Amino acid sequence: MFKIKDKMKKQKYILLLAIVLVVSTQTFAGWVITQRSYDSDEGLETALIETVYLQNNVMKVVQAEMITMFDLNNETITLMSPVKKVYWTGKIMNYKEEIKAAMKVAMEEQLANAQEEQKEMIRKMYLGMMESIDNPSKFAGEEPEEYTLEIERTEEKERLAGHIAYKYQVSVNGSIKEEAWLSESNKAHKEFDINKFYSIFGEFASQAGTSTFYQNNDEYIEFAKKGFPLKSINYYGGYESISEVTNLEKSNLEDSEFTPAVDYKKVSLVEVGLNEQE
Repeated sequence: MFKIKDKMKKQKYILLLAIVLVVSTQTFAGWVITQRSYDSDEGLETALIETVYLQNNVMKVVQAEMITMFDLNNETITLMSPVKKVYWTGKIMNYKEEIKAAMKVAMEEQLANAQEEQKEMIRKMYLGMMESIDNPSKFAGEEPEEYTLEIERTEEKERLAGHIAYKYQVSVNGSIKEEAWLSESNKAHKEFDINKFYSIFGEFASQAGTSTFYQNNDEYIEFAKKGFPLKSINYYGGYESISEVTNLEKSNLEDSEFTPAVDYKKVSLVEVGLNEQE
């Protein structure tokens, strides 16, 4: 069974997407950003460490097992496996087609070996998964038909990654869902078009489990432009997900930073995400 979706669920893009909005006004300067993300019930020792390379409407997120790159200029996503030294690149339409084709193959394999009374359940499960690829919000089960979003700036402040950051609270229907610390001395710029990102890759982020419904709200996106987010805590009722920037630096990045290494082989999407046959 392919693992690509499970791996993507580990990725924490929300803080990063806000970061790319607000880093600098220098036209051609790129940025290298390091952050760690972890859940409160698992502890800091389990933190996922990510390094983000950002320049000219391209964002590359580097993790130990997967590298994900979003290119807003040609509207493509690229997935690279540094372990296998393989990569896949394509538009969201291509991504959906290949994922659904892989699911269909997996379904047929399971149906061929399943007992008759299990087949209908297996078929419904896979058909539902395939439908969620085209319409992830329909199956998310968390977005209310109507809700009230409130974003409040508090007087609390903290020095994080060398910058003073003010604490904001984000509430949905009166319940706090997120706290974010923004460095307001760093303002928005056009190095990475967040609105274009959501219009192209919003479904990918939803499917990967890396965005919450209110974070796609126009008011929330405007809030993200207020400053540089250095830390965020998302509350999920029983545990918290914590993301914090540990280092950031300006760097004029080479174009080669945003292309697969010469020794990487282009393969299918499933081959990038698949572990060896288990």
